Amino acid sequence: MFGSRMQTGVLDDKTAIGRIDQENMLQVLEETPETYEQAYAEALKSQTLPRAHVRCPRHLALVGMGGSGIAADILKDWLFESPIMIEVVRSSRLPGSVTAASCVLVASYSGRTTEALRALREARRRRSRISCIASEGEMIRICRQERIPHVRVKASLQPREALPHLLSASLVTLARWGICDRKAVRSELRTVTEQLVELRRTIGSTQPEANNPAKQLAVQLHGTMPFVYSCMLLAAAGRRFKNQLNENSKVLAKFEVLPEMLHNEVQSWRMLKEADFADRISFVLLRTCEAEDESRQFNRLTKLIRQEGGKRVYEISLESPRRLARILTTIYYCDYVSFYLAILRGLDPTPIETIWTLKYSSQSSTA
Repeated sequence: MFGSRMQTGVLDDKTAIGRIDQENMLQVLEETPETYEQAYAEALKSQTLPRAHVRCPRHLALVGMGGSGIAADILKDWLFESPIMIEVVRSSRLPGSVTAASCVLVASYSGRTTEALRALREARRRRSRISCIASEGEMIRICRQERIPHVRVKASLQPREALPHLLSASLVTLARWGICDRKAVRSELRTVTEQLVELRRTIGSTQPEANNPAKQLAVQLHGTMPFVYSCMLLAAAGRRFKNQLNENSKVLAKFEVLPEMLHNEVQSWRMLKEADFADRISFVLLRTCEAEDESRQFNRLTKLIRQEGGKRVYEISLESPRRLARILTTIYYCDYVSFYLAILRGLDPTPIETIWTLKYSSQSSTA
């Protein structure tokens, strides 16, 4: 086994958690359910929203990196059945499909992300319909100077903590562009808030480990490298969980999506029979109200992992009548797990020194 030594009982010790969580990420987590509707209401008040369009565009490009890009993934999964072509762009380079007929939403929580700023300039060059989301920085300055529609969201958070603000601002923007219905969005967010509040009662910090499945899963994942597998609807949740494990828990992790992984990833499971490899790997399956064929695939998946020697297979399976709520409740659950795992490892979940070092060196080399 690898990883820091587990601190027994720490997850039920409020004082011990406070000593480790020095920048108080737990408070942000605990406030998340109410934040979605609050952030949506704030975004609606923005005086710099794009003009309302009745005619829906044929193409939408969602640009964002890291924590600022997760909202884009969620929107793409939520709007999976929409006839609009939706692309998520994690680069400064825009694909050739982005033209003057495209809508381009550029998100950079800090407002200083190099790739997002370059993509913004390129979208302007192509005369696309543009809107931006940021809390401060160069992006806000450019939007004001060039009169580009934008939403300014709450500052002083980590980008990964700002998901409710980034997603809510994105939903307001897409409604203005006619991509989603404003009344439907409000209804979805009400359901999201209700279900997150209910979930918080089960997995929040005041619920003891003996009755808290998120704390229990963190204990089970401790000392392993998690492999996260999701159905297509929860692809954004899978990516988010992998990223949160990287940034909050400071552990290596990977994620794959069904059914594609059945055509490649499964072959590599033979390694589970080598030495003590199976003891070092855990599998987390993200499930929801999947179709019958997807359910069969997950059942086959679990059986095959165990046949190949896998010892640690866990599921997160949450249900909801609403597509957006299925995605966001799964993300909320996984966010708690990554937080609890950081505490078990005795690591403050907020700092990301290596990432900032890379960003600083990259900016210096291109200055």
